[in-house]
Amino acid sequence: MELRGDVLLAILGMALVTYACRAGGYAVLRAVRPPPVVEAMLRHLPGALFMADVTPPLVAGGLAAWLGAAAVVAVQVATRNLGLAICAGVAAVWGAQAMLW
Repeated sequence: MELRGDVLLAILGMALVTYACRAGGYAVLRAVRPPPVVEAMLRHLPGALFMADVTPPLVAGGLAAWLGAAAVVAVQVATRNLGLAICAGVAAVWGAQAMLW
């Protein structure tokens, strides 16, 4: 395998642009106070992004995915341990798939 200069330059360029976007956002928000509507949006953005990531596989996964999601929520509420909740969800999906198929 050879090291291609154009590929290396493209990778380094993408890394630089990614870093500049992230660092630039922090610098701007440190220097300028955003309007209240932007602050509210930034507070609610993580939940919206989480739902956007979780909803399509949950809808496509059928009953096993819904049982896994219910197990995650139940264990998380009961124990407040995210790792344990994820393990319970995976186990619930595996168990449901084994029983349903």
